[in-house]
Amino acid sequence: MHKNGLFVTARRDDINPRRSLLLWLSCDPGSQKENFNESIKTWTKIWDITPTSKPETWSGVLDHPGGFDSDGQNLWIPISQSRRNGQTMIRKFSIRSLIEKGDATATQIITINDHIGAIAVSHSPKRLFGANWDTLLTYEFSLDGNAVQHYERNSFIRNFPDWSIAVQDWKVHDEFLIASGLDKTSKLLAGHSRSLIQLINLKTRQIIAELRLPRRHESGNFTREGMAVFGEHIWLLPDDLGEENKLYRFPLNELLSVGREKP
Repeated sequence: MHKNGLFVTARRDDINPRRSLLLWLSCDPGSQKENFNESIKTWTKIWDITPTSKPETWSGVLDHPGGFDSDGQNLWIPISQSRRNGQTMIRKFSIRSLIEKGDATATQIITINDHIGAIAVSHSPKRLFGANWDTLLTYEFSLDGNAVQHYERNSFIRNFPDWSIAVQDWKVHDEFLIASGLDKTSKLLAGHSRSLIQLINLKTRQIIAELRLPRRHESGNFTREGMAVFGEHIWLLPDDLGEENKLYRFPLNELLSVGREKP
């Protein structure tokens, strides 16, 4: 989310080849009177951000834009092939150019030989954190695209070796990484909610708070798709875009207060 509206990534499936899209809605996210669930049916601007060129050894269209994050001035968006282990381009877009000029020219491109479904941007240290398909691997990059480290699922979270969340989106907020995704624990009983939001201390890589959201009766889990942190809320857009799409919000303070009480 942005102070002047909200960005959403989407995939256009009604044409072949499919296309990666970035959508912009000009609105006031801080307004309690804003009717988002009506507004998001009419987007202010839509850009096709499908990469037009890629390394010669890559095959297939990069038609899967994933969870993205902002460094305050730019959007960092992973665009992947729609398959496990498919390649990814992380494309950097100037927010000012998008909003003021309608210009969706990527100002930086990072190529990764894996499917990256979500990117989070850290200011201190200046890092990109990428989660691959089902978060079997987590990558840490410098902002110029150099690989710093990668972690297997059972080593990324130091205080929870059986960590099994499939991250759908994550964001860095203050000193925390807020991860939104699906609990892949095999012991979870059928019909129970798999929707998890976890607060991770970036310095210690420990989970220090967790919120399990109830299951939605109509279409399952809240944490299936996009997530944003803005103001005093966590915002979730759980479905593919359509006529019945809805935006939900949950209080952020309770999760943060628990996290700040712990070392």
